[in-house]
Amino acid sequence: MTHNTDTTPTKVHKDSKLGVIPDGWTTPKISEVFQFINTTSFSRNQLNYDADNELFYIHYGDIHATYKKPLLDFKIETNVPRLNNDVELPNSIQYLQDGDVIIADASEDYEGVGEAIEIKNLNGKAAISGLHTFALRDLDSKTVPGFRTYIFKNPNVKKALKTIATGSKVYGISKGNIQKFKIVLPPLPEQQKIAKILTTWDVAINKQEALIAQKLEIKKGLKQQLLTGKKRFKGFKSEWLNTKLGKLTTIKAGGTPSKTKPEYWGGNIRWMNSGELNLKKVLEVEGRINELGLKNSSTSILPKYCVLIGLAGQGKTRGTAAINLVELCTNQSVAAVLPSEDFDSFFMYFLIDSKYELLRQLSAGDGGRGGLNLKILNGIRVSIPEKEEQQKIAEVLTAADNEIDALKQQLQKLKNQKQGVMQQLLTGKIRVKN
Repeated sequence: MTHNTDTTPTKVHKDSKLGVIPDGWTTPKISEVFQFINTTSFSRNQLNYDADNELFYIHYGDIHATYKKPLLDFKIETNVPRLNNDVELPNSIQYLQDGDVIIADASEDYEGVGEAIEIKNLNGKAAISGLHTFALRDLDSKTVPGFRTYIFKNPNVKKALKTIATGSKVYGISKGNIQKFKIVLPPLPEQQKIAKILTTWDVAINKQEALIAQKLEIKKGLKQQLLTGKKRFKGFKSEWLNTKLGKLTTIKAGGTPSKTKPEYWGGNIRWMNSGELNLKKVLEVEGRINELGLKNSSTSILPKYCVLIGLAGQGKTRGTAAINLVELCTNQSVAAVLPSEDFDSFFMYFLIDSKYELLRQLSAGDGGRGGLNLKILNGIRVSIPEKEEQQKIAEVLTAADNEIDALKQQLQKLKNQKQGVMQQLLTGKIRVKN
């Protein structure tokens, strides 16, 4: 990626309450640049993702957790909830337009305070701003589309926003405070050029994400074909063995040394909790116990190449599969399918990983918590070919994984590069060419 900037730092600066900024840039109040449009306060249980419902709803929780890009592009984003058709709308409702900025006015941590997105490509779709948000609309063409969201990505602005947030468990910004809050604005031509440069990075990031999504779909199809025997490699014709998982090997759960006994912890023995299963191929974990902790708990040291399965949890952990590439212990919310001469461990990892939805169904319980147990896992039926074919299948799927991992690393590199360029441009440390 290249960008059209002058790498010579600007020579003339002036001081402001928002740090040092280039001469010619201004620090107006938000109320001098934007008008506040009406928002609504509907709850999650009044929302859905049904295409028959036409009114899109921007919830503050999605600004924090769902929308990962500065611009909420309705051509790309598919996870925007809609308001139930039976909800009565207030007379004061105001619909969003392209270029409007939505700010989350509440966050559980300081880092999320003032998180903002800009609306793009509504193309006739109806959308409103919702619970715990401020909706801002340019007053008098003092900002350009595509740049507005970046006003709130300026590191000095983000830092200053935290100083007006109040609260203990949840931090919030009042409308009165944010109206008086000052922002940093370059001249319009510079805003346009900054927005264009950052959009170029976004295009590259979007292309990389689309490529990753395509590769994931290809891998999904490969898994479906290879792990069911619908597609077989040349030279393999023998029938697959259909049996229960518990008849192939031993499955056991881990344990947790007492948290009130610090003398059990901090040794050389790796110990993981169920939350770390998202690592998938586990090379390292955060926890450590010692021989005393091992002796005084129900956990045990697992050999390399066990297939680990999440037994409990409200999130995605339950039913998640991983494979440990190092010796370790686990907590009681993780089951370990021990290696066996009867199967290739990587094949078994891919096979169990493909059964995620089935495991979720089998573990369903009251209140959505549910849980798996060793009895359920021992009874899972699996079909496996002879070991040489297992290894061939695992080799192909591992190659697909490696390709996707490499693409994800490239994606992260693009994101890091954009972040660095963005901070330089938004603070005026690097100026765009005239």
